[in-house]
Amino acid sequence: MLPEISIITPTWNGLPYIKECVESVITQSFQNWEMVISDDGSSDGTRDYLKTLNDSRIKVYFQESNLGIFENLNFIFSKTKSPLSQILCQDDYFVKKTSIETIINYWKRAPESISFVRFNFNNVVQCKLTKYLKEIAPKVLDSSKSSLFFYIFGNIPGNLSNVSLRSDIVKKFNYFQQSLPFAGDFDFWSRVSEKSNIGIEDEIITFVRRHPKVASITLNKKGELISQNNKIVSSLYSKLLDTNRNKKLLLKIIGTLNYDSLQRDTALRKWFYGYSEYLIELNLISTNTSFILPNYIRWFLFIVSLGGRVGRVLIAKIIFKIVTL
Repeated sequence: MLPEISIITPTWNGLPYIKECVESVITQSFQNWEMVISDDGSSDGTRDYLKTLNDSRIKVYFQESNLGIFENLNFIFSKTKSPLSQILCQDDYFVKKTSIETIINYWKRAPESISFVRFNFNNVVQCKLTKYLKEIAPKVLDSSKSSLFFYIFGNIPGNLSNVSLRSDIVKKFNYFQQSLPFAGDFDFWSRVSEKSNIGIEDEIITFVRRHPKVASITLNKKGELISQNNKIVSSLYSKLLDTNRNKKLLLKIIGTLNYDSLQRDTALRKWFYGYSEYLIELNLISTNTSFILPNYIRWFLFIVSLGGRVGRVLIAKIIFKIVTL
């Protein structure tokens, strides 16, 4: 009998958390699953632990050289056997014994138009803009609205462990792009959402762990994420501009607040402590980015918005009222 769902777990130096991750799958009330783990060259004992697993439903692969997280994800999806998948990163775990059952039940009632669903929406990181997102986000985000939502709110699915998906969409939408090693998920979800609807669910199914060695921190020390995010957002901006040429200024203001002012606040903090690379990278990228305002206006907006903390919700509300989708 084929498994009804695949649990997708890429690993790299996953101790001490990988054991808790695996055990949260094994103890689920719903048992017709497979767990596909691909270790990306761990050197901390993760491989030794994975070799002790003897559950036939757990398939473990060991990469001889480091692929990077998104190429590793692509590899895992090439090995899955079930039509549905749930990503569960090595640091994270299912919070309830019924988490997989919740996912399966969601897909039983989900329309074919939905390609992936973001769970854990009640746990969205709190700021004024994300509170506004929670106010207006529908249970099903139509593909016609996705460019605007992703442009204003960024990577809506957030952490990979929030996402369950139809397994075949990875191949159908040309895989996660390893050329974007820090923003491959943002790129993939935004591309998929332009062609199909996405689900947004409050139900908490996984615990997404934050710690000093989490990838989003360790992989963005010098602003490596800035240029990759800007490539994705530039594409979203161009699509919105096609039907909203007369809204160009508003789109640039929210783009500058979201992707320059907030980053500039981080960059200046790093610069204060002697790390100038982040600010240099931000200035270089922002100067050559279509959706960000010119230099002197960027600094003015940074100051009056208190580093992007003030004004974003107001501009977002105006845009949602007048932009043509």
